[in-house]
Amino acid sequence: MAVELTGFSELIADLAGMAADLDNGPGVDRALQAGAVPVEQQMLANASSDPKIITGALHGSIHTSKVKARGGGGKQVTIGVHVKEKSAYYSNPVEYGHGGPGPAPPHPFVRPAFDARAEDAYGEIRRVLEDEISKRP
Repeated sequence: MAVELTGFSELIADLAGMAADLDNGPGVDRALQAGAVPVEQQMLANASSDPKIITGALHGSIHTSKVKARGGGGKQVTIGVHVKEKSAYYSNPVEYGHGGPGPAPPHPFVRPAFDARAEDAYGEIRRVLEDEISKRP
């Protein structure tokens, strides 16, 4: 008894169409922005765990960038302190600590935020992409 399978070319075309729609539309941008929210919120909480010592500069410098194209293809957002924006220039020594005449231990706020909220971020990305795919005719 022979089995005949059909419809694979249509399936491949439909998957390629979905990918093109996502890549060319606002869906991926929305997904990346939504995925950044839980990590940014945790980063802000980590940077302000002691409200008595906040000057506001570091806390106010943490944000998510706009979606940008990556050199090798794809898109990205960055979450944190963007030094080019003349924000809290000392964020790196806070994260990693520093030596010198007045050494300070590290007070990480970036990596722990990602570690704590990565699953939430991926969940948001999945949710938005599923929503975008379900809108497709």
